[in-house]
Amino acid sequence: EVKLGIGLDDISFGVAQDYLKNLHGEPDKVDTDNDELLLLKYNKLKCTFWMDELARLHWIQCSNPLLIIQNIKVIGMEVDEVTSKLSLVLNSNYEFEDYGSMESYSFPEYELEIQSEYGIVKTVCFGHYWDNDEPVYTNA
Repeated sequence: EVKLGIGLDDISFGVAQDYLKNLHGEPDKVDTDNDELLLLKYNKLKCTFWMDELARLHWIQCSNPLLIIQNIKVIGMEVDEVTSKLSLVLNSNYEFEDYGSMESYSFPEYELEIQSEYGIVKTVCFGHYWDNDEPVYTNA
């Protein structure tokens, strides 16, 4: 379950890389983004954990079909249905960006992005909240 601004199930934003490794073992792949920040990929979870410059978890990219947000199943569902439900539950409108075969529906105030291909949700990305350009890490 996605806990907006907090994390995913028992994984809170702000935790260290070692915490993730203790909880889920070694990642299947370790990579870096364009800023040379660590990306820890776990195939079984179908999640990639993005670490910040202090090696704290700050962003999760997930394609796990069991993923739910606000009691809404999202992966594999029609994007129009998911975005309508989330807009209602979050009382917020989304921002849309078209990347060709991939479309993005983001709720910036919730640090939440829904990615779809061919009208079906494939991936959800979400992160911690911010306060005056400083990350808010609750429960970490």
